[in-house]
Amino acid sequence: MLKKQEMTAMTFIVKTPVRTTLAILALAVVPLLTRAAGDSAEAVAAEEQKQIAILRADAKPADKALACKRLAIYGSKEAVPFLAPLLGDPQLASWARIALEAIPGPEANKALRDALAGVEGRLLIGAINSLGVRRDPDAVSLLAAKLRDDDAGVAEAASVALGNIGGAAAADALSSMLADGAADRRSAAAEGCVLCAERLLAAGKPDAAIALYDAVRAANVSPQRTVEAIRGAIVARGKAGVPMLAELLKSPDDGMFGVGLRVARELPGADVAAVLVTAFDGAEPGRQAGLLLALGDCCGADAVPVAIKATRSTDRGLQLLAVKLLDRLGNPAALQALLSAAAGEDAAVSRAAQSAVARLPGADVDRALAALLGDADPARRLAAVDLIVHRGGEGTLPLLLRAARDNDSDVRASALKAIGDLSTVEELPVLLELLLAGRSDDEIRAAENAVISTCTRSATTSGGRITVIKAVYGDLPAGTKKDVTKKVAQMVKAGALAVEATNGNFGDPVGGVVKKLQIDYKVDGNPRSQTVTENETLTLALAVMSPVCSDAVLAALGNAPKQPRLALLRILRSIGSSKALTALRAAVGDADADVSETAIRAICDWPSAEALPDLMERARTSSSPTHKILSLRGAIRLAGQSDGGPAEQLAALKTVIGLIERPDETRLALAALGRIPSVECLTVITPYLDDPGLKEESGAAAVAVCEGIPKPLPPPAFDALRAVVKQTASKQTRERAEALLEK
Repeated sequence: MLKKQEMTAMTFIVKTPVRTTLAILALAVVPLLTRAAGDSAEAVAAEEQKQIAILRADAKPADKALACKRLAIYGSKEAVPFLAPLLGDPQLASWARIALEAIPGPEANKALRDALAGVEGRLLIGAINSLGVRRDPDAVSLLAAKLRDDDAGVAEAASVALGNIGGAAAADALSSMLADGAADRRSAAAEGCVLCAERLLAAGKPDAAIALYDAVRAANVSPQRTVEAIRGAIVARGKAGVPMLAELLKSPDDGMFGVGLRVARELPGADVAAVLVTAFDGAEPGRQAGLLLALGDCCGADAVPVAIKATRSTDRGLQLLAVKLLDRLGNPAALQALLSAAAGEDAAVSRAAQSAVARLPGADVDRALAALLGDADPARRLAAVDLIVHRGGEGTLPLLLRAARDNDSDVRASALKAIGDLSTVEELPVLLELLLAGRSDDEIRAAENAVISTCTRSATTSGGRITVIKAVYGDLPAGTKKDVTKKVAQMVKAGALAVEATNGNFGDPVGGVVKKLQIDYKVDGNPRSQTVTENETLTLALAVMSPVCSDAVLAALGNAPKQPRLALLRILRSIGSSKALTALRAAVGDADADVSETAIRAICDWPSAEALPDLMERARTSSSPTHKILSLRGAIRLAGQSDGGPAEQLAALKTVIGLIERPDETRLALAALGRIPSVECLTVITPYLDDPGLKEESGAAAVAVCEGIPKPLPPPAFDALRAVVKQTASKQTRERAEALLEK
């Protein structure tokens, strides 16, 4: 890598076009200059002679620069006589030095030493840098003489080079300059001293290194060099440097304190831990954070007691840091401190403590959490529930069931919420018992959700006999789409239950948008409809809940108090079985208005067409405007799932439309008609094209029907499409209609 002085030289070089070419060449050829691993000695020698020939010839500077760089790979002492003259060439000196720095043997060192007498300025600085890179001990006396050169850049380069070379002679020269040199030269000499001290320390000569570090510490040099020397002096002393470390950690100067933290990580041991602990006790929270991190990084287990103490700090930042450090250290001795932090008021600290407890090893942790469920403080019991959930394991569910009977409602509700993610139908009787005993709305709702989750997980997937009714792919629900019913039916017939919503399967009916795939189908006569986004997979199957679920819920319904009874009725809607629907029908006539209301709403939201007759009847007879609207909307939704195919679906929707009194429900009915691929639907849809408030919805529905029916289109379809083009203000609807007319 180029030194600072060399970078300056490069800036100077590229001021002319030729030199600009050389600078660009430096970047272009670097990837090329790697010697092939299998090159023979003969091939290497031949390549070297080829490049030497270029240097000897009257070649362009750019060609000679490339030759120098290749000689850095292939060159030997044979190339040195041809590289040496270039050290005085302003255009090629840096390229020659690249080669000389890499060529092994004393010949390259001598060439660089000899150049010192014949060059000046930037070229001299470059040669000095190269001698530092080569670590040439024979250059020490020459470089020492340059420490007092009139050119400050030369003196600085000589200081750094001597530091890189190292050794007693270099140390003496640098120390002398540090002691009596000019003020503008001392920092460079200090840099050299620090570099030299590092080499002495690496060579197993700590006393000599300490002498240099101490000399720099005592000198009037830049703060950066002083910091480097302080750090080196402590590290070189090892255990004996710990008192100096302690002083740094007490320094009012934040920079010196930061140096102490860095040095502490380089001197692990009990003595360092003791110093850090002492400093922590007397420091303000901002510094305590740095001390705690240093303890964790270098002293491991010694940091645990301090981190435990810090979890009780009033400074939230320090508290959070302590919890995260204890999490990283994973020491079970921190359990009680983490439990207290988990039960604290600060949300971030609590979450971090929960995560830490979840990862703590050992059965003792599990036993401690179980014991915490019996704590007198409800907040700690509530924290125990969260911790048990985070930790997981085989014993989690029994502990949560125990907590679900706690005398605190928040604890019970939290436990019930967690149970819903873990329980099976075997725990269903206990969950229903807890629901019936619920003493608050939150608790009852938590138990309700737990039962629903348990029953949902009990469902088994039934392939059964699948009949594809309608499949569309495109910009759903109202944009351009393609009828892919035939393709999906073929895939199902071939045995596929998983259908990927991709352009590869169905083509791209509309570019630039994320498409959706909607499939209406039946499994063993049970209608279903699913929609997935492009690149997702739709599975054609029927999820059947265990009959144990409906039997258990119906058994609990008989003697249930009012609020739990309402929850059980909502659960029956989620179960969706014939038995559940029968129970809801009975509950509609209950004398309690809340029970009746809940049952009606459950039927209005029923998942299958089995409830369609109930909804039609209620839409006709209900005296409640709300119930009538809910029933109509449910009937519109289920009419499209009728078992009898398009004709029966259309008949059901026509009946529902006859009961509609508001435009909102008419819009829903028009959208449902648009999903039925039957030309007869157009006779119901097109009259609405003349209604200013419904012409857009009816136009979109008419186009959707025409897109779905078999081609060629019959005359009524053309009439409907022409009417849409005439009436609609929607550009997208008009373009879809015109596209069908053109075909």
